[in-house]
Amino acid sequence: MMKAAFLVGALAVALAAPVRPQDDESKTLRARLRTIRLDVDFAKFTVTQLADYLRDVAGINIVLNPKAAEVPGTLTIKAKGVTIQSLLRLLLKPLGIGYTIQDGVLLIVRESELRSETRLEVIDVRDLLMPIRDFPGVDISLAADSAGVTFNAAADETPKEFPIVDLVKAHTGAKTWDENPRASVQLMNGLLFIRQTEDVIDQVRRILDKLRRFK
Repeated sequence: MMKAAFLVGALAVALAAPVRPQDDESKTLRARLRTIRLDVDFAKFTVTQLADYLRDVAGINIVLNPKAAEVPGTLTIKAKGVTIQSLLRLLLKPLGIGYTIQDGVLLIVRESELRSETRLEVIDVRDLLMPIRDFPGVDISLAADSAGVTFNAAADETPKEFPIVDLVKAHTGAKTWDENPRASVQLMNGLLFIRQTEDVIDQVRRILDKLRRFK
């Protein structure tokens, strides 16, 4: 009864929450961050210089939050063929800065502000949970000391339900699952209840899509 009540309550919250579908511009920008590769050689760049560089080289609409621009520290890296997404995470994470995407615009903000922008997403994963079941045959053997036979049912070695929550935490969101008190993921009746930032929710969806392709 408690599980059912939680499920109904969570669904009510999800349905009541404002729907923020990903617009085409935001989807395109996310794809560009994952696919555009750059050769970079930064020596003591500021966050402002990084934003200006990406805006010019990749033609990305970027808004740099003033509080993020004031964070002390410089950015130094030399790499070839690095994606913009990896570049942002490698350089901004040590400074406590992150990014999100809204309406086709890349917003660079402090991670503390990102933590307050979590939302609830409910994803149906019932098709991924149960592995293909193997029904073993019965082992029939002749009894050595009688005229009968012995039937031994083979052990059912079918793996248990797929550990999808552990996989999601291990491959998305980095340390935010532990460091962000607002972040959570729960599996209930084949539904994933995820409270995270828009960026991490996008990561989760991509992981699930990959699982479905290789299932």
